[in-house]
Amino acid sequence: MKKFNINKLFPILLVALTFNLSSCLKPKETYVDFSKVGTTIELPLAALNQETGVKVVTKTYASSATPSDLPVVVNIASPKTLDRDLTVTLAVNANDAIGKLNAAVPTGAYVLIPSNGYSVSSLKVTIPAGQRTGTVNFKINSSLIGTTNTKYVLPVSIVDGGGEQISLYSTVNYNIIVN
Repeated sequence: MKKFNINKLFPILLVALTFNLSSCLKPKETYVDFSKVGTTIELPLAALNQETGVKVVTKTYASSATPSDLPVVVNIASPKTLDRDLTVTLAVNANDAIGKLNAAVPTGAYVLIPSNGYSVSSLKVTIPAGQRTGTVNFKINSSLIGTTNTKYVLPVSIVDGGGEQISLYSTVNYNIIVN
């Protein structure tokens, strides 16, 4: 009976692995050069699972006399970070955001959260040079909202991108539920 010689099989396996594990370059017609894309400012949650053109993020809070945090993250979407600080301005966009939301969501009937239901120290966020994100912290006063069946929403939008383009993902509707 002949013995199996692994030394003869090794070069064949090496050649087969080389061909199987090598990759090819993408064709030029489907290659996208992101290094030439500009900078846009966005709210990352606005892009998450957006089927209706409006984004609703549900936040649930226990009723408490102590205000709870609602962090709103602002993102710089670009191939490279900026070499300067960027100040972005947000707003509670009650004028058209709730109308668009109620039109887009079949269960609708959202209403603006009462003005005493939230507070924010500043609607401006500075994203430091070399960084991608900054956060504005809203405080939700759950004890002042109460546990009602009302669909309260806090619509937050980017209104000034600090000289950079504002993305289509610039508004998030926070559905505030108190239990």
